[in-house]
Amino acid sequence: MKKISVVVPVYNVAEFLPQCLKSLLQQTFAPSDYELILVNDGSTDDSLKICQTFVRQYPHLIKLYSQENGGLSAARNFGLQYCQGKYVLFIDSDDYVEPKMLERMYELSAGGQKKIIECNFIWEFNNHARQDRRTSYNSLNDYLVHGRVVAWNKLYLRSWLLATKVLFPAGRLYEDQAFFFKLAIQLKDIKEIAVDQIPEVHYRQRSGSISYNEASRLKDIFWIYQDILDYYQLQAEKRFTREIEYRFCRNLLGNVLLRKVRQLPTQAEKRNFEHQIWQKINSWFPQWKKNYYLHQSGLTNLYLRLANPMVTKLILKL
Repeated sequence: MKKISVVVPVYNVAEFLPQCLKSLLQQTFAPSDYELILVNDGSTDDSLKICQTFVRQYPHLIKLYSQENGGLSAARNFGLQYCQGKYVLFIDSDDYVEPKMLERMYELSAGGQKKIIECNFIWEFNNHARQDRRTSYNSLNDYLVHGRVVAWNKLYLRSWLLATKVLFPAGRLYEDQAFFFKLAIQLKDIKEIAVDQIPEVHYRQRSGSISYNEASRLKDIFWIYQDILDYYQLQAEKRFTREIEYRFCRNLLGNVLLRKVRQLPTQAEKRNFEHQIWQKINSWFPQWKKNYYLHQSGLTNLYLRLANPMVTKLILKL
């Protein structure tokens, strides 16, 4: 059995794909201990040709599969079924990684005792970079509140992952949030998570990526959150009610409203989406203003305590 399977969904990233694959092939981890699973998701540029070139050069290390375009989630789910490693890592094909990433993260697995090993990462912008660091988590509650929801900075114990039956929601944006929050409640103790404190992934920010062209699909966040809440109800999960309430309200009124909705082209669209945000918050979490985490110190919590429809309407006009 391989120690790690790396799933790399590929869709029209010819410009960045060689750097991504080279970074994964130049690992200090023994080549016999890992495999690369490339999933060509119906690319129409030279991405498939690039994949085929690398496969010819590294036939014992790389496996290439193709499917009709189904999106990032579908490609990850598709690649997962071909993995043979003890752990699974999902890497996006426009990002690249540090040469000791696999070695350092696997060393933290405690011989397979850890179910998730996550690493820090670097936001790579055109003219600057910013590190995203976390040293540890105190509890599963802490993990639900402060955990990085992205899937591409984590090793997942494959046997455990398959046993949970949790997959990425195909055809939706914000798929990592559904994956993160559903897997989190499958953990029994925070000791099942390890954190590699070294930034291992270079998370490239580019204007052509899907996250920058999602205005027409912003409503996916409502679908995703409803899906998570339905899953928690199905699992009879009540341990993290206040954590989910806080995290969802913080994201809807923070990242979604302040960064995404403000970029919508017309005031009518902004007002409509802002109205929907408040409808969802009041429907899902009618007592959210009493949330324990909301009353802790910090500028974000101060903003949330002051937030109301009048405040958010003013913000969208700025």
